[in-house]
Amino acid sequence: MDRFESLRIFCRVVETGSFSRAARNLDVANASVTNHVARLERHLGVRLLNRTTRTLSVTDDGRDCYERAKRLIGDLLELEGTLRGARVTPQGLLRVSVPSVVNRNYLAPAIAKFQSRYPELSLKVFVTDQVVNPIEEGMDVLVRIGELKDSSMVARKVHQPFWACAASPAFLRRHGVPKTPEDLARFPCLGFTQPTTSQNVPWAFSKRGKASVYMPTARIWMNHADSLIQAAGAGGGVIQLLSLSINPAVAAGSLTPVLEDWLAPAAPVSVIYGHRRQVPAKVRVFVDFVAALFSEVPVTGSKPPSRGESWL
Repeated sequence: MDRFESLRIFCRVVETGSFSRAARNLDVANASVTNHVARLERHLGVRLLNRTTRTLSVTDDGRDCYERAKRLIGDLLELEGTLRGARVTPQGLLRVSVPSVVNRNYLAPAIAKFQSRYPELSLKVFVTDQVVNPIEEGMDVLVRIGELKDSSMVARKVHQPFWACAASPAFLRRHGVPKTPEDLARFPCLGFTQPTTSQNVPWAFSKRGKASVYMPTARIWMNHADSLIQAAGAGGGVIQLLSLSINPAVAAGSLTPVLEDWLAPAAPVSVIYGHRRQVPAKVRVFVDFVAALFSEVPVTGSKPPSRGESWL
């Protein structure tokens, strides 16, 4: 019996809370997972899991085995990585979860470049705006907009987006350009509605450290950012969205940033991965790739600031 493999599979069952989920994450048959755990229990002479047709729980012996096995597996991976060093080639399957705006505007256009750089590495990208449990879903890396809440993971901040206002060039020629948030009261505005709560989202502004919130008197509200950008590009009014969302339209010339002295910082973009002393090569190169990709992303479509220069 390959005890190391059985321990690895047992750990995944504990982490996912299910034999079938563990099998999917490891890309093996359900029967293989069941057999490995059963053989491990026979070898150790203890019951590790209590299972019925509906529930799965870890015994006291199973919890102790899990904690020790995780340390053993981590130490072995660290030893292999240290001994192999720079000779490690990124390979295998990398599973990544990415928000739709990040994938659509930034990752998808660059992913072929990443694949050509690492031909032995296969990439499976899951695009979702929902909160994902990386262990249960079997993800190696998550790209997320927001603060890290799980202390068992590592988050590398790669970009600071802002809440940015913009309108079409034709709209600004017709209506003029707002100079302060207070000016927006006399401009047609297009508002964003939070898709998950159906609540209208107030606009955020910040200048010289002073933050303020403004609820636009919009006659049109949408819960879809891309549609809002299209409506603004057609001259419908001023919008405020994440700079990540409006960058392409600004770069294409269909939108022009306004109130750039009042940009308010939004939740950061981070790359999140498992807490390991020895990060797998496939994870490391992807994290570095995303970080380099976002190092070139401006706030609202203009050229990025020079090193050390602030956007505010």
